[in-house]
Amino acid sequence: MLRRGLVLGLLLISGAAAQKDHIRELGMQAAQVRNLSYKPVTAQAVSQKECVNYLLKLLDEEMQPAQTNRREGFLKLLGLMPEQASLKKTYAELYGEQVRGLYDPKQKRYLVVTSAKGQSDPMAAAMGLNMDDILTVHELGHAIQDQHFGLGALTRSVADNFDQELAASSLFEGDASVLMLVYALKATGIEGVDASALGGLDGEQMMMGQTPAVARAPRFFREVLGFPYGQGMKFVNYLKRGKDWAPIDRAFANLPESSEQILHPEKYLRDHPKPVQMEAGGSGTSLGQDTAGEFTIRCWARENGVGDEAAAGWGGDRYEIFRGPSGLNGIWVTTWDSDRDAMEFERLAKKAVAKKPSNEVERRGRDVTVRFL
Repeated sequence: MLRRGLVLGLLLISGAAAQKDHIRELGMQAAQVRNLSYKPVTAQAVSQKECVNYLLKLLDEEMQPAQTNRREGFLKLLGLMPEQASLKKTYAELYGEQVRGLYDPKQKRYLVVTSAKGQSDPMAAAMGLNMDDILTVHELGHAIQDQHFGLGALTRSVADNFDQELAASSLFEGDASVLMLVYALKATGIEGVDASALGGLDGEQMMMGQTPAVARAPRFFREVLGFPYGQGMKFVNYLKRGKDWAPIDRAFANLPESSEQILHPEKYLRDHPKPVQMEAGGSGTSLGQDTAGEFTIRCWARENGVGDEAAAGWGGDRYEIFRGPSGLNGIWVTTWDSDRDAMEFERLAKKAVAKKPSNEVERRGRDVTVRFL
C-alpha cells in the first residue's frame, strides 16, 4: 500500500508557475487565512521532467523494501492488484502523471513546475480565480504545517501502520485543501462564509479528470490516490464547523488513528482502534505485520460487489504476510464492534476468498480470521 509518509503535498490537478516573490506573497496570504505564522521557504521553478524525477527519487527513499513487500503482498492476496504488478512502479506511474508541484519537508523547499500543461478550470476562470495561485496556496499550506507541527516527525510516528498513515495524511491534505478553498472564496470577495457548509469533494473530483495511468489503475489505487484530499477535506470541515482553526491545530497534536475516524469524524478521539491478538500461521519468511483498516476493507468490498456496510463497525485488525516456497500466504485477524458487523465481514471474506478453496475464514463472536493459504 502507499507509503503516504511522503508528505509531498502533490498537486493532483493542473500546474502552477509563479515567480519566487509572488510565491512568497502567496505564503503570507495563506498564513493569514490559516491564522498561523509563515517563514518563506525556498521555491525552485523546475520542468515537469525534473519534478517527476525528484518525486521518483523521494519515492525510492521512502518505500522501504520490507514495508513495500508486505503491503504489496497483502494487496495481491486480497486481489486488489495483479500478481505481476509492482507497488513501487504503480505509484511511480500514477504520481508521475499527476504531479505539478510539491513541498518537500525534508529539504524545506517547494518545487513548482514551469510551463505545466494541465487543463485549466473554466469555472475558476469565470470567477476570476487564478488556479495556479490557489494550488500554490495548497502546497504552501504544507510548509505552514511543517513549520508549526513538524510533518517529518508526525509522518515517522505512523510509518509502520498503513491505516494510521492514511489517516494522518488525510488530516494533512484535508487541512491544505480547506485552506485552499477558504483562500479561493476570499479571492472572489466572499468572506465570512462557513467553508464547512460546502462539505468536501470526493477523490475523483479532487483529481479533476483522470490521466491514462489513473484510468487503467485498479480500484484500490484510484481510491487511495484521492482519499486524503476529498475525504480529508470532509474530516477537517467537520472538526472546524465554521469556527477558527484551533480544532485543526489540536488535531495535529492528536492525530486521527484510523481511516475509520476519517470516514466517520464523529468517532475521532472517541472510538479508538482495538488491539488484536495475532495468531500463529503462515509458512516461509515473514514479510512483517501491518494494519488494513476500514478504507482497505471498503475497497475489498466494492471490488467484490458488496456494499460499504461490510466494512462498517471495524474495530481493529492486523495481518502478517509470508513468502513461502509456493508463493505468498498470510493471516489476517480482525475484530468488530458487534456480532452483526463481524458476520457482515465474514460474508464478504468468504465470497472474496472462494476463488481459492484452500483459504479459510473463521468467525468467533466479534473476531474474524482470514487465512490465505
